[in-house]
Amino acid sequence: MQIRGRQLAFTWIGCFLGAGFVSGQEISQFFTHFGLPGLVGQIGAVVLLSLLCGVIFTLSRQTGRSQVHEVAVPTDNRVLKALAGGIAVCFMYGIYVVMCAGAGTLLEQLTGSGTLRLVGGVVFCALITWIATRGMGGAVRVFSRIMPLLVILSLVVVAAALAMFGRNGIQFVPAATRNPVVNHWLLAAVTFVSYNLLCALGTLSSLGTMARSDRDIRVGAALGGVILLVISLGINGAMAALPASTSAELPMLYLAQQLSPVLEGVYALVILLGMFGASMSVFVPVPQYLFRFRRLEGHPVLVPVVLSVGAFFLSQVGFSDLIGTLFPVFGFLGFVFIGGILCNAWRALRKKSQAEEVKVTGGGHGTNQ
Repeated sequence: MQIRGRQLAFTWIGCFLGAGFVSGQEISQFFTHFGLPGLVGQIGAVVLLSLLCGVIFTLSRQTGRSQVHEVAVPTDNRVLKALAGGIAVCFMYGIYVVMCAGAGTLLEQLTGSGTLRLVGGVVFCALITWIATRGMGGAVRVFSRIMPLLVILSLVVVAAALAMFGRNGIQFVPAATRNPVVNHWLLAAVTFVSYNLLCALGTLSSLGTMARSDRDIRVGAALGGVILLVISLGINGAMAALPASTSAELPMLYLAQQLSPVLEGVYALVILLGMFGASMSVFVPVPQYLFRFRRLEGHPVLVPVVLSVGAFFLSQVGFSDLIGTLFPVFGFLGFVFIGGILCNAWRALRKKSQAEEVKVTGGGHGTNQ
């Protein structure tokens, strides 16, 4: 399957517009809590994320490599590749756990029922297990349909929140308490880029090999970056307009509740779509990677089922606790992967330049002869 720039854009931003992002919990902890410096860090983080996604797409397209360990490890050392692949799979699985927790938290916040929280988590895991294993091509088609709807609906609620709560101006005031793991705005910004990139690396690597052309890669990376920046700034501004929202498990849903029951339902749908898309992006590569092992290769249904059952039980820890603890740890370790990706990209660029030089030199010799 070959994908165009628009499809590429909506697929890669779908990897990041999960429950943590669209609910506001992620943006609150990594940007809003730092006030105005956090806003600067947010803009820089999204721009850097877009550029790095473009690098990954180009690298995987030029090399034909679509596996995490092939893109992130600049050496043929089997031990390092196995270690990198294993770490990346654990990270992606961790995000799946967070999405499962988010699904249950959403239902509990809407209904006040702990029972529905459990039931919702089970149903969510079952749906993702069934749908995500249909392959990356199917995931791209789903992303292309649900992400435009998610973007439009989220911007509608953000605009309404800004109009209602930002009438007297918006002040980006630093919070009294912050996440002790990332207690500086610059560290929070680079950590945000690092863990997001690492946890989506399995899908991002595949997208590069599916892109129709280099131009589609440039269009997809740029378009996705613009959309992601607009949504993230809107969410940050909306929460800054009503600071009390940042204390809720799902800050943006809390904002929507203050506006109207209709907008509450709309944003609940936004969060569900975000969780659905992000879960697909991280769950598809995990079983595919594990199927490399002979003992697991013959169990295409059992492996995803076991993984989802495990994710459901782990998700009972709590949504905001998982974001505040797992994401920063993922981010710190993800710096190593970013270094490997950039090193691989540099090597691929040098190879391409050397090949072009040989071609030009060869052409010149042929002319002289």
